[in-house]
Amino acid sequence: MLLAKCVLLLVLQVLSCRGEFFSSTSGLEKLFETEVVLLAELQNYVNEINQHAEALQSEIDAIRVEHLNAADGIDDYLNNPVNAFRLIKRLHSDWETFEGSVTADSSRSNYLDTMARLKENLSFPSQDDFVGSAIALTRLQQTYQLDVAELASGILNGVKYGTAMSWQDCFVLGQHLYALRDYNHTVPWLQQSMQLLGEQSYGSESASLDFMEAVVEYHREMGAHESALSLVNHVLSIEPDQRSHLLEARQQLEELITDGDKNGLLHLTARRPGDYHESREFRMYEQVCRGELAPLSSKQRSLRCRLRKSRLGYAPFKLEELHLDPLVVQLHQVIGSNDSESLQKTARPRIKRSTVYSLGGNGGSTAAAFRTSQGASFNYSRNAATKLLSHHVGDFSGLNMDYAEDLQVANYGIGGHYEPHWDSFPENHIYQEGDLHGNRIATGIYYLSDVEAGGGTAFPFLPLLVTPEKGSLLFWYNLHPSGDQDFRTKHAACPVLQGSKWIANVWIRERNQDNVRPCDLERGQEISLHYRDFD
Repeated sequence: MLLAKCVLLLVLQVLSCRGEFFSSTSGLEKLFETEVVLLAELQNYVNEINQHAEALQSEIDAIRVEHLNAADGIDDYLNNPVNAFRLIKRLHSDWETFEGSVTADSSRSNYLDTMARLKENLSFPSQDDFVGSAIALTRLQQTYQLDVAELASGILNGVKYGTAMSWQDCFVLGQHLYALRDYNHTVPWLQQSMQLLGEQSYGSESASLDFMEAVVEYHREMGAHESALSLVNHVLSIEPDQRSHLLEARQQLEELITDGDKNGLLHLTARRPGDYHESREFRMYEQVCRGELAPLSSKQRSLRCRLRKSRLGYAPFKLEELHLDPLVVQLHQVIGSNDSESLQKTARPRIKRSTVYSLGGNGGSTAAAFRTSQGASFNYSRNAATKLLSHHVGDFSGLNMDYAEDLQVANYGIGGHYEPHWDSFPENHIYQEGDLHGNRIATGIYYLSDVEAGGGTAFPFLPLLVTPEKGSLLFWYNLHPSGDQDFRTKHAACPVLQGSKWIANVWIRERNQDNVRPCDLERGQEISLHYRDFD
C-alpha cells in the first residue's frame, strides 16, 4: 500500500495544475482527474473503518453515478455547464464536508495525511472558479431565458443533457448569488432548492423544516414576500402545532403583500441608471443570441452563395454572403478536422485567461468579466496549420498578411461569452511603441469546433447570428473605406450553452492594404455613426 501511494504521488506531480478553470472548458478534465483520485482515497478510508461508513458510502455512490454518466463521453459531460458547476461545487465545498465527517474518528489520521499530500499536487478550483461557474449559470439562464427548474434538472433549451442538481446544489448556488448581491437570481434558486428538499423522503422531518425556516429569513430580508409566505405555509401544513410561532410571521407577510411593500434588498439594489446590461443594445444582443431578432426577409433576398476561385491553387472557396453592407461572409469547409484539432492541441498547454485592451487607452490589456475565455497567440510561421490559416485569409481577401497580428486560438469556458464590442480601435487608442500598422481593417474567425448549443457570433445592429461550423471562416471589414470605424460591426460571442467552443482569431491591420481597399477621399462614416453611442 505504501509503495502504491508513493507511485501515485509521483504521477500526481505530472497532473498538478494551478490554472484558472471556469474561463475555459479545456482544463476541466484535470478537475475530473482530481476527483477520481480523491474518490479512490476516500474509498480506501471507508474500507478501513466501520464507523461512519454508511454515511460516507452514500456520498461516494452519489458521485459514482456522476462518473458513470460521464463514462460514455467525458468531453460531453464536462462541456455541460450544470455538470461543470456541480463538479466545481463538489471540489470547492463538498469534499471539505467529507473531511470534516471523519475528523472525530480515531482512524482518520492516515486519510487526512494523504489528503494533505494530495492537495499539494492535484488541481483544485479556486474561489474565483466557483464564483465564475455560478455566474455562468445565471448568465445562461438570463440570456436564453431558461427555466430554473429545467436548468436544475439538467435540461438546456428543452434538451436533457446531464444529471439533475440536488437541493444542496441549488441552495449553495443561491447562497453564493446572495453573497454576490444578485438577489434577482437568488430567489428562484432558493425556491428550487426548497422544492427539491420537500420532495425528498426526509423532506417532512423536523431538521428539514428547520432548514426551510432559515431560508424564509433569506426571502424576508430580500423582500421576496410571496416566496417567504409560500415556504411558511408549507412548513405549517406539515407541523401546524409544533410551528405555531410561524402564524405571526404569516400574518405579517400577508399584510406586506396586501400593502404592496417594496422594502428589502431586491428593491434597494436596483441597477444603476446607465447600466449597460439594462440598455436596449444589450437586450438586442440577447435577442439575437436567442434567435428572436434576425435580418428581414427583404434584406436577405439579395444574398448569394457562390464559389470563389483560389489565387493560390487551393480548392474554390464556398462563399456564403451573410450581409452586404457592411460585408460579412462565411466560407465553408476551409480547413479540415485534422488542422482544427492540431491547432487545439498546440494551444492547450499555453492557453491563459483572455484579455481586452484597457479602456484607459494606455495600450495595455487586462482580464474582464465580460469576456470569459482562455487563449494563446502564435506567429503564423509556427507550423503548417497556422501557415494554412494565414494563406487562406490572404488568398480569399487579397489583404497583405504581413500586417496581421499573431493568430489567437481561444477556448470558451463555462457559459463562455464575450459581450458586444468592436475589434477596431477607437480614435483615442494609444498604440504601443513601435506599432505603426494602424487600425484593424478586417477580422477573420475560424471555427475550430462545432458547438452543440449557443456560442454563436452575434451582430446586434445587423441583426445577425452566425452559428459556429467547424472548419469554416467568418470574415468582415471593421473599417469604412475612409479608415473610420464602422460602428455597425459591433459583435459578440453568445454564451456557450452546451459544448466546447474553439476558435482562431485573425486580425489584419490597415497598413499597406491600399491596393485591395483604396482609401476613400470622403469619410462616409455617417451611415454608422448612429451606432457609436447606441442605447
